Amino acid sequence: MIRVYIAIVLLFLLSGCSTKKPTVIEYKLSLRELNHSSASKGCKDKSLKVSQAFSSSSLMSLQMNYILDSHKIYAYSQAQWNNSPNQEISSQVVKALRESKLFKNTQNSKSRSKGDLILEINIEDFMQYYSEDQKKSYVNVDISFTLIYSKTSEVIATKSFSAKKETASLDASGGVKGLDNALADVLVQGLEFLNEVCK
Repeated sequence: MIRVYIAIVLLFLLSGCSTKKPTVIEYKLSLRELNHSSASKGCKDKSLKVSQAFSSSSLMSLQMNYILDSHKIYAYSQAQWNNSPNQEISSQVVKALRESKLFKNTQNSKSRSKGDLILEINIEDFMQYYSEDQKKSYVNVDISFTLIYSKTSEVIATKSFSAKKETASLDASGGVKGLDNALADVLVQGLEFLNEVCK
């Protein structure tokens, strides 16, 4: 009788181990080449250090969230970021600035070098939104730039940029593609702003 009992317990435990978890798909932002003007020469002799972006704690995790009916926040169960949006946006800003050649050189927050100027980034919104009936979806990106003199900590200029895009599909994949496009628009706005400030 004890053997039968042990056999039943083992069978139950082994069957529990065979349960499959749903696959979690990881997504990353993929920034294409930006179309912008970099005619300004006013900052060509200055180095820039880009600080790590300020954001809510939800944008510092790999969890991929969305908002339903403007108020309710949910997380995708089968999708997540491969890098936190906070870190990824900071990296994309550095990449865009390096490619723009607005400054003598551009360093990220981990660099030991001290730039002549500091760029602070504040991510106010980076989210996918659904209508209450879940038949429509859009993304919203809202980011501000603040340019600061490194020696004096004096603010040179600050401005917010935003972009809203309808998603091509009502899922995480559609949201990521929409966020990619909206972020590209915001970065172009940010580069144009810095280009004007440097004149």
